[in-house]
Amino acid sequence: MEKYLKFIFSFLLACIISGCVTKNYENDKSTPVVQNESTNNDIALTRISLGLGYLNIGNTSQAKLNLEKAKRFAPKLVQVHTAFAHYYDTVGEPEQAISAYEKALSLSSNDSDTLNNYGVFLCKQGRYQEAEKKILKAIAQPSYILVSQSYENLALCQLKADKFAKAELYLDKAISHSPSRASSLLHMVRLQYAKSDLKTAHLYLKRYEKATRRFSASALALAFKVFTKQRNNQTAKNYATMLVKMFPNSYEARQYLLNGLQEIEADQLAQKYQSSNTTKSLAKKSKKRTVKLSPNRTGKTDTLAVKKQPAKKIAIDKPTRTKVETIKPTSKPTKQPSDSEKIAIQKAGVEQDDSEQTMVTLPIHIVAAGDSLFSISKKYNIHMKAIERWNGLSRGKVLKIGDVIYLANPKEIAKS
Repeated sequence: MEKYLKFIFSFLLACIISGCVTKNYENDKSTPVVQNESTNNDIALTRISLGLGYLNIGNTSQAKLNLEKAKRFAPKLVQVHTAFAHYYDTVGEPEQAISAYEKALSLSSNDSDTLNNYGVFLCKQGRYQEAEKKILKAIAQPSYILVSQSYENLALCQLKADKFAKAELYLDKAISHSPSRASSLLHMVRLQYAKSDLKTAHLYLKRYEKATRRFSASALALAFKVFTKQRNNQTAKNYATMLVKMFPNSYEARQYLLNGLQEIEADQLAQKYQSSNTTKSLAKKSKKRTVKLSPNRTGKTDTLAVKKQPAKKIAIDKPTRTKVETIKPTSKPTKQPSDSEKIAIQKAGVEQDDSEQTMVTLPIHIVAAGDSLFSISKKYNIHMKAIERWNGLSRGKVLKIGDVIYLANPKEIAKS
């Protein structure tokens, strides 16, 4: 009898220590799964980890199934909703992703990770100002430790928005918070290269090489371009040799063997930087300049119509990659010319004045992807040497998208 009472006492004590339990039913509703309520968050986090793992390998159905289970275990857990936001972003449902992020912030408005991730998502959507506010708010949280990473995210977002000064400021802050952060140092090399500040690019390249434990094909290609621009051909060749030996199957190595790395990602960034500066300088020009586009009756080419003027020429900066549209001239006030049109006017030596009403028609072609001097001459049945002479081009000239190519002698048309 005494042994029986001791058994009952031990059983009751175990029940008291274990606390409250609940019964949940998984896939088989007839089989209950007993769990302690205090472990719900841990189970939800495990389901989130599984769901994101499935998402990374492209199994979206299993990813969502696990995220839904996580939500059932812990509907008020912030990580559940940020995981759903990442899922919706991945499957191309931006509105639902925004709802998930907003739900997470409604549960914890100052959650740094959520604010940072939301900012990165908004940047991908082109909502740059909102993205900047969210990431800066994340950085402002005293407990947030990934400050350098968030400043780097801000810098990359500003580069997408063509805000190069802000991008440099945020990269500088990222490096100040983490001087050995290799990715921030490499982005700074790219930015300085794009700005043609090769001396500063060289300095940051040295810091990057000290900070990194492994080179990448893109980093070696960038180093090759930096030293090539500095006319240090021997050092540039050394980097090219490293690129081909270490990454023989990389895109950069193949491009080096094919064309000597004529253009890399940093060159595209440089073009954006130059275009941004050109746009700013053109905005300061006189508003008296007018350009009209006349319709081309042949349907073969775009036609640029401009007013003649005997006054002195107005200098125009380097052209941007702006597509020229063809519109009918009307009696309404004319639109401001696009950058490509302004460059065409300067290149042809055609000048404008409001007092002159004589219209000059100049047939042009706007360079598109895949165009070459040969394809253009074949398309319009014009001898390639004539096109080269009218445009001041050499046979080996590489055309860029958005370039204006004259299909007639601009000097003769300007005189007519």
